[in-house]
Amino acid sequence: MKKVLILLSFIFLIVSTIFIMKNEKSQDLTISFYSWENSFNQKEITEKLYIKVLDIAYSTKLEIIKSNLQEKPKDFIPVVYITNETMQNVDFSLISNAIIQGLKNYEFKELQIDCDWSNSTQSNYFKLLEDLKTKLNKTLSATIRLHQIKYYTKTGVPNVDYGVLMYYNMSNITDINTKNSILDNDIAKKYHYNFENYKLKLKLALPLYSQAIQFRENKALSIFEGVEKNDFDSNFTEISPNLYKVLNSTYFKGRYIYKDDVFRFEDVKKEDLKIALEDFMNLTKNRFDEIIFYTLKYKNKFDLENLIKGKI
Repeated sequence: MKKVLILLSFIFLIVSTIFIMKNEKSQDLTISFYSWENSFNQKEITEKLYIKVLDIAYSTKLEIIKSNLQEKPKDFIPVVYITNETMQNVDFSLISNAIIQGLKNYEFKELQIDCDWSNSTQSNYFKLLEDLKTKLNKTLSATIRLHQIKYYTKTGVPNVDYGVLMYYNMSNITDINTKNSILDNDIAKKYHYNFENYKLKLKLALPLYSQAIQFRENKALSIFEGVEKNDFDSNFTEISPNLYKVLNSTYFKGRYIYKDDVFRFEDVKKEDLKIALEDFMNLTKNRFDEIIFYTLKYKNKFDLENLIKGKI
């Protein structure tokens, strides 16, 4: 009987230790948000924020759009978005100078650059990051896509302080047969390679938004952000899961749409976010315990504190 009690006590101790370790691991996760609007005027913000301050693009010349920050939260991290086309057409030194000039009105300790670079722009982009790191002498991070980890020997690893894995926008948004371009964990699993070899320490970014993609004759025309499923009223008919056909030409969300246009509704479910988070936690030990959600405007969509603790 004594041996049985000792054995039971030992089992209880092991189970309790595992439970405590698991609970502590969940509690250690912190939540922050991206703000991606072209203006920011929110007061009394307590959340840690990554705010987009510059959009940098290229058509026939370098184009820079500055966000209007009427309010500047304390210790926010400015983010600069750069199109890959810009990196294909403009020398890194010109882009670097434009960024430094655009940041003059901000006090910051850290900067993040968001660019989905390609093999053809890798050299120019990496030089940009090195130049910014040298001239600003600040903590510098860069966004990373799943394919850039799977194929890191080809895409390269940027010389920054850390990366942010953008765990969304992982499939072809313009293909009408795409299931969900925002977050598809089956697609994500195809890129679950080389995390153990990837030297850059990572934070994780997860989506909260929803959208609808407008198609005409199977060609993608436009994106409608913030659409909800109940927006597809009696003027739509569901032709397959999350695909809706327009019955009569009319206005939808302030834009004119035509009869027979097709909309693919895309959203994020709590269960999918939990799977993505668990997959990431299992994939890499070289990580921060911080989840950045995209974006702040949807912060109340779910109970995020409970979500990251696994309480779906």
